[in-house]
Amino acid sequence: MRALILLLGLAACAPAAGPAAGGIAGSAAGELWAEPPDCMLVLPADVAPETGLSARQAEEALARHLAGRVDRVIGPARRDALLLRLGLVLEHPDDRRRLAERTGCRHAAAARFWGGRAWGVVWSETRIGVDLAILRLPGGERRWLGRGTARRGDGGLPLSPVSAAMAIGMAARAALDRETAASVLDDALRSLLRDLPDLRDPQAFASRNSRVRPLSSRK
Repeated sequence: MRALILLLGLAACAPAAGPAAGGIAGSAAGELWAEPPDCMLVLPADVAPETGLSARQAEEALARHLAGRVDRVIGPARRDALLLRLGLVLEHPDDRRRLAERTGCRHAAAARFWGGRAWGVVWSETRIGVDLAILRLPGGERRWLGRGTARRGDGGLPLSPVSAAMAIGMAARAALDRETAASVLDDALRSLLRDLPDLRDPQAFASRNSRVRPLSSRK
């Protein structure tokens, strides 16, 4: 599905060094403030194998976190069921238009997940980054761009035989913990979405932007 992400306009951003948890401030087009979405479709994600995450795992986590910002979120399970039942293919603009019309969901979230694990005997670190674009369906016009990163490590300095053994043990335990990647993913998504305002509150938008459309007219 990488071609779909490119087709809908999510620019590929190379991973960059950063703090333990951080994100770039999300950039929003004026249309996001004038027409805050009340529904978001999670598109198939581009997930680097090095992250240790499956595409479904990453997409479900994104849908879960978006639910704290948007009234309605169509996650991967419902998305795939709809596409199968309606016989639609997301790569086709007409099919995206039909899907938007059938669901009343006219915004989408396109994401790229990158990062991985590093293990240096006495230190282990897991780092996950997320690039996200909120797009208007079916054309793919960008409404918001953002990036979030998070990392977690364990181990220590081998100052003595005892501390070296302890550091090796802690690093190995962290490297082999299958839950670490999922936990760091949640941290990265929180870092990313803290810059996205709560789109569930139209009154907050109305107080900031006189162009906001009434809730009853939004899709």
